[in-house]
Amino acid sequence: MKYFIKLIKKDEILFKFGLFLLPSAFSFSSIFILLSLLIQTYKRKKSLFKDFYNQILFCISSLMILSCIVQNLIIDKKYDFLIEKYVTWIGLFNWIPFFWIFWAAQGFLKTKKDRNDFSLILILGTIPVILSGIGQYFFDWIGPFKFFNGIIIWYQRPINEISGLTGLFNHANYAGSWLTLIFPLCIAQICNSKNKFKFSFLLILLIGIGTCIFLTNSRNAWGSSILTLPLVFGFISLWWFLPLILFILSVILFSTNNIFQGQFQENLLNILPNKVLLEFTSEGFNHLNATRMEILSAATNIIINNPIFGTGSGSFPIIFEIETGFWKGHSHNIFAELAISYGLPSTIIFIIFLIFLLINSFKKIYNYPLKNINDKAYWAASSIFLISQLVDVQYFDGRISLVFWLLLAGLKTIIDEKKFI
Repeated sequence: MKYFIKLIKKDEILFKFGLFLLPSAFSFSSIFILLSLLIQTYKRKKSLFKDFYNQILFCISSLMILSCIVQNLIIDKKYDFLIEKYVTWIGLFNWIPFFWIFWAAQGFLKTKKDRNDFSLILILGTIPVILSGIGQYFFDWIGPFKFFNGIIIWYQRPINEISGLTGLFNHANYAGSWLTLIFPLCIAQICNSKNKFKFSFLLILLIGIGTCIFLTNSRNAWGSSILTLPLVFGFISLWWFLPLILFILSVILFSTNNIFQGQFQENLLNILPNKVLLEFTSEGFNHLNATRMEILSAATNIIINNPIFGTGSGSFPIIFEIETGFWKGHSHNIFAELAISYGLPSTIIFIIFLIFLLINSFKKIYNYPLKNINDKAYWAASSIFLISQLVDVQYFDGRISLVFWLLLAGLKTIIDEKKFI
C-alpha cells in the first residue's frame, strides 16, 4: 500500500516526463501519461459526471457506440462486403479515450503555473523535432531510424523536389501541425521571460520552429503560423499584421500571375525557393488526382447516404477508391470524417461542445487585459488547429491529438478559474 501511495504522489512527475518524451518517444510517453491520468482519475473520480462538458462528451460517446452497433447489426451498406466491421470499433479509440483525457488532465493544468510548465515542457520536448528536421533537410539525415527494436521510429523521409521537411514524423503535414501547435506556446514563453538566458534560449528555439515550419512546404502550416500572431498578441497587433498579410499576398500574386510577367517577376522568381512557388501555381498541383473540393463532395455524398449512424470508421478511403479509382486516406475535413464514421448527431453535438468551450474560454481570456499571454497561446493553438483540420486531417496522429485534447483541458481549467489577475 505504501508504494501505491508514493506512486499517487508522483503522478505530476510522470505526467511531465511523458510530455517531454511525447514527440520523440511516443510509445514510452504514452505509458507515463496514461499512468498519471489513471492516478488523477482515482483522485477525482467523484467529479466525473458532475461537469456539464463531461456530460456532453458522455452523450457523444453513447451515440458513437450506438452507431457502431447499428452499423454492425442493422445497416446494409452498399460496400458492406469490403468494409471490415471491426474497424469502426477500433476507430472509437481516436475519440472516446481522449474524452477521458480531457477530464483527467485538468488536474495537471488547473493553475497558471501548471499551464506555464506544460507549455515549457512541450517546447523543450520539441527540440528533437527541430534537430531531426534540420538534419534531414540540410545534412541528409535519412531514416527511418529505429530504436528499441522498432518501438520508437524516427521516419526522416528522403526529400525530393516536391516534399518538405518531415523530421521524425511520417509526413511533412504532420510535422507542420505539431510545430504550429507549439509555435504560439513558444511565443508566449518568450514574452513572459525575464531571465536573459531563458529569453535567448527560447528565441533560438522559436527561430528553429519557424524555420522548420517554413521548410515543411505545408501551406496549412504556413497559414496556421501566420494566424497565430494576432490571436496571441491581440487586436493591437493588427496594425502590423495586416500589412504583413498584404505584403505576403502581393509577393505571391506578383510572382505567380502571368499578368505581371517581366523583369520584376523574374527577380522575385530568382529570390523565392522553387518549392514555395509550386505551392501557389498550377504546376504544383499537376500530380494531384483529386482536388480538395472533389474529395469533400464525395465525403458529403457518403454522409447523405447514412446521415444518422454513419458508414463506419475507415470506410471513406474504400468507398472513394471504388467510386473514383483513386485512394485517399481520409476526407480532409475532421468533421466530415467524424460524420462519415459515426453520423451527424454525434458530429453536431461535438461541434457544439467545441463552440461552447472556445467561446467561454475566449470570454475569460480576452476580456481581461492583464490575462496571462500563455492562456492566449492555449486558445490560439487550439482554435487554429481546428481551423487547419477543416482542409486536412492530422488529428489521427496520436501525439497531435493528445496535445490538442490537453490544450482543450487547459481551456476548461481557465473557464473554471474564479480569480483573474
